[in-house]
Order: sequence, then structure tokens, then C-alpha cells
Amino acid sequence: MAITRSIRNKLFILLIIMGALPCIIVIAVDAWEMVRDLEDVAQKNGLLRNSVISEHVTEHFQKNFHVLHELALNPMIIEYLNSPNEIQRKAVLNLLHDTNTIFHDRNMAALTAADSNQLLRTDGSKLVSLMGRQHFYEAMRGRDFISDIIVSRSTGERIVVVEVPVKNRLNRPIGMLQRNFNLRAINQFIQEQTTAGISVIIIDRKGKTIAHSDKSMNLKFEYDEIGRYKFIADRAIGDTGIIRTKIDGVDSLASYSRNWLTDWIIITVQPYSEISKLIYFKITESAMIGLLMLAFVCAIAHILAIKATQPIIEITNAADKIVKGNRTEKLEIDSNDELGQMAAAFNKIRSARDAYQLESELDKLTKLYNKSTMENIGRMKLKNFSEQEHNETLMAMYIIDLDHFKEANDTHGHQFGDKVLMEFSKHLRKKFRPNDCIGRFGGDEFVVIIDNLPGMEIILRKARDIKNVAANLTIDDKNAGITASIGIAIIPKDGVDYDTVFKAADNALYHVKANGRNGFYYDGAEVIG
Repeated sequence: MAITRSIRNKLFILLIIMGALPCIIVIAVDAWEMVRDLEDVAQKNGLLRNSVISEHVTEHFQKNFHVLHELALNPMIIEYLNSPNEIQRKAVLNLLHDTNTIFHDRNMAALTAADSNQLLRTDGSKLVSLMGRQHFYEAMRGRDFISDIIVSRSTGERIVVVEVPVKNRLNRPIGMLQRNFNLRAINQFIQEQTTAGISVIIIDRKGKTIAHSDKSMNLKFEYDEIGRYKFIADRAIGDTGIIRTKIDGVDSLASYSRNWLTDWIIITVQPYSEISKLIYFKITESAMIGLLMLAFVCAIAHILAIKATQPIIEITNAADKIVKGNRTEKLEIDSNDELGQMAAAFNKIRSARDAYQLESELDKLTKLYNKSTMENIGRMKLKNFSEQEHNETLMAMYIIDLDHFKEANDTHGHQFGDKVLMEFSKHLRKKFRPNDCIGRFGGDEFVVIIDNLPGMEIILRKARDIKNVAANLTIDDKNAGITASIGIAIIPKDGVDYDTVFKAADNALYHVKANGRNGFYYDGAEVIG
């Protein structure tokens, strides 16, 4: 029995090592990648936070635009602008006061005439002229506008103005409706979205600080200060990005996003020390998951070790009985070698079957699906599509023909042609999802089938991707000199039967080639080059 226990223990340890080693490797690789991609992790977190804040800002101001637009269409307001009088003044003022009820705030609403003079204000402050204010001129041009930070001529407060023009029947501006915001609500919101050590700042087009998540900041001082964060706006390229810089003497990563509605820039500032804390937390989290997996592996290994050594225990018990002179029944186990040979034979049969099946499904040169496999997959996908009730998604089939491939093949030889096909296949596979079906039908003809598409936009984008892959294909650092003609069939528009869909895509391909090649086409559209 001591020998049996020794074998069982060794097998148990071996199984633990075999099960735990992948876990350890995964944790180690995960940790290494997180450290390597430290800035990427921080950038994604920063941009995600920026996105949440940007959506909040956009939603907030869009609601105000909506309400002001409704007011601007009110005949009473239009009539009052054309002919102000005391009889209508109270009714119009009540309409403006209703905006506070809608938004549950006390932000001032005002009505201004085309001569720039305010006619009504809901806060009771003195009426002023808006001559020289950009938002007034934008209104007189017939445009909606959100201002940068300005100082109110009536109250002296620093505000942001949302305005919409009021137009007459000829669609000409005759006045302006506005709401003023003191930005405390936005500042409070971004404070709720931040964590310790991370700051969020919103700056306007001129670089003034609109809001800051640091509760210790003096916002009035911030509003007065011009340019503290303007250097980020000056270095910002595009709508999103990151800037490595020092802020208040601390090495930091600033992730910025530009809000499309206001053109303000939202910035998440993360000191590198805080980024390191995030990485350490993720590594610890991975280690805890690894320990749980290791415990699970130990339990499974224990069960497997008992099961694997059970025949040996039976043999050992029989031997003990013989040694002691006891009678024993005949064992049905021939030998451990026989069990090993049976397992090995099974594995050989399975390996041979898998290899044969894989070889029969793939094109030998490109490792894409071959023609018969693509046809089988296509028929199956279309059958599933037609059986689904209330299916609001689309499918698409692309037939791709490489233009000038024959000339390139004849000029540079078959080895060059094979490289073109292999490189094109490799880059084509990268442009699609793992569950999308890509196949080679022979020669320089390829077929792609994609499903679960929300609309035409992605279908056309994928066609452009295919076209760009062909046009930009390089062999030995030189452009391969080929382009792609692409015929597109759209399901269910072009049918749900495989042969019908294939014919539609093939006809579309013929249309492209007949119109100069290097483009894509689907029924009902012009050839798109």
C-alpha cells in the first residue's frame, strides 16, 4: 500500500503542476502586459470617464435647447417681440418662469429683441444690452449657441449662456431666448465621477476652467484664471488623445476629449503614482482568481489521481491477499500498458480525424475556408436567418475579384502570385470578426459572409476595408499593384436562398468590372470607387 500511496501522491502532484502551470503563466503574462500597457489602461479609464461626463453635458444642454426651441415657436413670444406691450408681458414672463419648473433649477431665462436690448428676465435683475456678445450675434445669424464663460452685465456673475434665435414667418431672426448657467451642477457632477488622486477639468474654447473636480479649488479664482490648462488645448490633436506632462510639478497623464456640442475639452488628469496603484490592484485581483483556480485544480487533481490509481490499488489488494494466503477472484484488468495503448490508439484516431477534417475544410494556400465549406456555411447561415421571426438585422455576401492579378502573376511568376493571395488573405481576415466566414473560391476570387448587422453603414464600411486592403497590399516592401472589384448581396433584400444571394452578388461584381473595376456595388446603387 505504501507503493500505491507513493504513485498516487506523485500523480496528484503532477496533475496539480499541469493544472497550475497555465494559471501561473496566464497571471504572469497578464501582469506583464498590464505593466507594459500601463498608459493604455490609464488612457482607456480616462477616456471612459470623459465620455460619461461629455454625455452628461450634451444631454443637459440638449434638453435646454429643446425647451428653448419650443418657446421660440410660441406665437405669444413672437407677437411680443414684434410689438411689446404690458398686457402680454406678464404672460410671456410666466412662460419663461416655466423653464425653471421643467428643469427644477433657478437658472435665469431671458428674452432679447433684435436691437440687442433685453425685454424680460426671470431673475428680476436689471435689463441690459447684449451688444458685443458673441451669443447675441450667433442668434441674429439664426444659429443655436453655447457660450464660453462670460461675466453677466446684469449680475456680475460668471456664467455660460445657452441661446436659440426666435424667428418670424420668413424664418428671419427677430430676437433671442437664453438661459444662464452658473455651472455649480456640472461641477458637482464631475466631483461625483472622480476618485481620490484623479482630477477632472472642463475648459472652454478660450482655455478658461469651467469646472474642476477638486473640492479644495476656489472656483471663482479658477474662473478668473486664463490659461492654466490652456496648454492642453493647444497640444490637443483631434477629438481624443493623451498628453504626458507635469501638472503642479507632478508627472501625470492627461486624457482629453472634446465635446461635440460645446467644443469644450474634458480632461482627466491621472498622476503616474495613481496609475501604478491601479495596476497593482489588477495584479492582486488576478492573483486571487489564480488562487481560486488553483484550489479548484487541486480538488480535480485529487479526484483524477484516485480514479487513475484505482486499478493499481485493486492489483495491490489482490497481491496482499495472496501473500496472506487468502483466496482472491480473477482480475479483469490485463495491465496498465493495455490501458495506455488503448488511450494512445484513441488519441491517434482522433488526431488523424481532426487533421483530415481540417485539411478538407481549408484552402491549402491561404488557410481560408475552401469553396465547398463556404457553400455549406452560407446555406446554414441563410437557413437560420430565414427561420428567425421578426429578424431586424441584415446579412451581407461579398464576392471579391482581385483586379490585375493575372498580369502580376504572369509578370512576376507564380511564387509572387501565391504571396499576393496569402498576404491578401491574412489582411482580409484581420478586417472581420472571428465568427465572420471568409473563403477562397479558387484563383483570385474570394467570398465573405457576415451576419447580425444593424444597418447598411457597416456593410459599406467593410467593402471599403476590403478595397483598401487590396490597394495597399505590399509584397517585399513594394505595392503589389492590384485592386479589388466587389459585388455585394444584401440579405434579405436580395433573397434568403443561397443560390439567389450568390447570383445577386455575382451580378453586382460583373457590374463593377464592367464599369472600370476597383470599386464595389450592390443592387440599386451606383458603382462606388
